[in-house]
Amino acid sequence: MKKDGIIYTVTVSVISAFLFVFLLSLAYGATKGKVEENKRLIVARAYLVAAGIPIEENMDIEAVFKEYFPEFNPDSPYQTTIVNGQSVVVSPFQGNGLWGTITGVMGMSSSLDRIVGFEIVSHVETPGLGGRIDEAWFKEQFKGEYAAGGIVVKPGGSGGDTDPDNGQVDGITGASRTSDSIQVIVNDQIKRIKSELGGDN
Repeated sequence: MKKDGIIYTVTVSVISAFLFVFLLSLAYGATKGKVEENKRLIVARAYLVAAGIPIEENMDIEAVFKEYFPEFNPDSPYQTTIVNGQSVVVSPFQGNGLWGTITGVMGMSSSLDRIVGFEIVSHVETPGLGGRIDEAWFKEQFKGEYAAGGIVVKPGGSGGDTDPDNGQVDGITGASRTSDSIQVIVNDQIKRIKSELGGDN
């Protein structure tokens, strides 16, 4: 078989492609379990943060998650748990960002007038701009924020609003579309949870 012939080229290409796909399949099979475990831990951590439970170094996330959410149902629109003697309603959310879907978990007091915790699970916002929604300073603003009538994400700022009673958080400078999206997502989620629990809209 001539090495510069079409049959040789096609044969080598087919064999190379087969080996590449085969190796990829082996790698996927070997790491699939670990990937799924990591996804579960990311979600479990998000629920704990949203419930107001501090994440400590070397914490057994899975064990703590089972302690606070022993009857966790991923298909339920919300979960309830008790943290420091107070009932907390924790729910997953998703909504449209600038470039794609933003997902996360938010916790609210049982009276549904305060946000207990807020955590981003995934997004595809612009790194350094809208992607800053997963920075600690941004998420921490929601903790304890009065939200009976919803929240307002103020344009710019990026310093972090420190008043938990004004129903406002600082948006991200240069990322007004993502900031607006977060406002819509959070307010829609508050309405949804109130509807699920039969509260005021």
